[in-house]
Amino acid sequence: MNTDASGAIADRETLTAWAREHGVRVRVACEDWESITYEAVSPGPDGTAVVQRYRCALPPDVVLRRLRLTYVVGLCHETGSGECNHVRRVVPPVLSAADEAARHDAGLVAAALVEAERRAVCGATVDNLTVYTVQHAQGWRPF
Repeated sequence: MNTDASGAIADRETLTAWAREHGVRVRVACEDWESITYEAVSPGPDGTAVVQRYRCALPPDVVLRRLRLTYVVGLCHETGSGECNHVRRVVPPVLSAADEAARHDAGLVAAALVEAERRAVCGATVDNLTVYTVQHAQGWRPF
């Protein structure tokens, strides 16, 4: 994938205008507690993909709130020769949810992410993944 040589995207409105001009949609490409990266992908004149991205840094008070609400989710599933493990950082979709509901939602989101990213590689699906841990990111320590 190429980045358009016409210049950097300065803000979300510029990215949206570029996407509209090229007839493509803007999507969330990456998200963590500090920022959200938006992206639009359009076929270039030579057939290669032209990618435009805009990283939106979040205000400090929002960053701290999202960090407090971010979970580390561990999932596993059986493979033909053993067990496959996956770990994802997840910000629950409803930031105002109670802890139990937020943990449940984080597990669902993590399973969907793993399926989307790894199904072709290891056969992970929402149906065969088992959540074995959901911990707050601030308190998470590797084994």
